[in-house]
Amino acid sequence: MKNNILISGAASGIGKAIYEALNKELYENIVLTDINPIEIDDSKVTAIKCDISKGDEIQSLFYQLKDKGISINQAVNAAGMPGPNKPLSASSVEEFDRVINVNLRGTFIMMKNELEQMELLGNGKIVNIASVLASCGMTGSSFYSASKAGIVALTKSLAIEYAQKNIQINCISPGGVDTGLISDLKKRMGGTEVLEQIHPVKRIATASEIAIYIKFILENDTTFMTGSELFVDGGYSAQ
Repeated sequence: MKNNILISGAASGIGKAIYEALNKELYENIVLTDINPIEIDDSKVTAIKCDISKGDEIQSLFYQLKDKGISINQAVNAAGMPGPNKPLSASSVEEFDRVINVNLRGTFIMMKNELEQMELLGNGKIVNIASVLASCGMTGSSFYSASKAGIVALTKSLAIEYAQKNIQINCISPGGVDTGLISDLKKRMGGTEVLEQIHPVKRIATASEIAIYIKFILENDTTFMTGSELFVDGGYSAQ
């Protein structure tokens, strides 16, 4: 049976790398969504613009999929945003709310809709993108760390809730990944080299390296793996 997959945050970074890594032959429909427009010339691909911080846009996304007769049984929730990367004393509640609304609340609403479809289908896999900073703190990253820790908690609790419904929910916690999301962090830390040095492997990852692990979960018989947080962090969390 071919699968139908939804990838959020698919215009760039890890989300885009996941799409590029997929074995397209395994999928009947590939749904890509992002706050930015996506243009891909492939009959299997449906691209829909969506800001996941807005519940009505998520509802519109799933209404459109219903109209097209597409039921999702795989999902990668890769959409997210960085924190303001500054001390708490210089931060605002509005900035905190924005990060939480995108990273945590947005992922929750996406999962709620994804799980409704998967439960009806009787099978499903979800991979969420968290961060090593969900469990390892960093100065100036409190907003981001809190939002990603919430994603880990959602993953674990919902994995238990849906374990007997043939739905597996896992998350990936990357270390530093060379995407646009860490541009401000690079500036705050004085460049890429400093960020590389805090990882035992002395470099940061490419988005395609992270996509390899997500591809493995999605395309193989990994039905005994659920509720897991997989660290792909160049040894950062082992320090």
